[in-house]
Amino acid sequence: MSTVEARAGAGLAAPAIVYFVLFWALPALAALYLSFTSYDLSGTPQWVGLDNYRQMVTSDEFWSSAWVTLLYTVFAVGPTIVIALVVAVPLAKPGRFRAWLRGLIFIPAVMPLVGATVLWQVIYSTGGLADTIAQAAGVGARPWLTDSDYAIWALLVMVIWKYVGLYVIIFVAGLQALPANVFEAAAIDGARTLRTFFLVTVPLLRRTFTFVIVVAVTGAMQSFVPAYLLTKGGPVNATQVLPLYLYNNAFSYSRFGYASAIAIVLLVVLLIFAFTQFTLVRSDEE
Repeated sequence: MSTVEARAGAGLAAPAIVYFVLFWALPALAALYLSFTSYDLSGTPQWVGLDNYRQMVTSDEFWSSAWVTLLYTVFAVGPTIVIALVVAVPLAKPGRFRAWLRGLIFIPAVMPLVGATVLWQVIYSTGGLADTIAQAAGVGARPWLTDSDYAIWALLVMVIWKYVGLYVIIFVAGLQALPANVFEAAAIDGARTLRTFFLVTVPLLRRTFTFVIVVAVTGAMQSFVPAYLLTKGGPVNATQVLPLYLYNNAFSYSRFGYASAIAIVLLVVLLIFAFTQFTLVRSDEE
């Protein structure tokens, strides 16, 4: 590579590097420092060592939020990926109206998250669409957002609706990139549709699965807006995910050191998960 090409490459990469340093690396380092301090935005941060982390692991509210986050992540990611794959398989085939269907399914994914959440507030309101459907099914109206038995599931339905279209498009792209000769060989060998799907299609999609799982899990574990706008974490902390718990400690109680410790723990968990997923993919390929 010539000097001119090297300089051109550095110049093109510079904006991304500056963005990463200013908006990711420096804030992460600042949060790491603050996690070892007691800080309420007034005065100078006071060094407290591991006190914030000790308080975290002994806090019932932290573990309650961690459990809600785990429940939220599992039931937001799992059904979303299954539904997206089932829908993507027929939409990946050539067809006149399939492009239109893909566009319609993708609409919720491009809606602003705040707008989508407000829409679902109306749906879950008294006498709203959710009550109408429940009454038509003979179940009767329910306190969707004010009862701890329903709130987390109401939240999950909204999240699945919001993101399933995004993963449908990703799976469609992955399916369309698969080699046709493999499926022709499977058909010649007499493999039926379900057998071909589970033994040929799914293994060939492992890279797509890894990407979707990492994106979906990291997104779910950082989810804040739906829980904040729909339920404020209630009732009785039934929907208080860790990002909302972090927000409350930072901006409601002015405990920025403790909130930074929560952020660092969440970051470490996400990095470990992503690293594990990509490592497993590489080991399978080798």
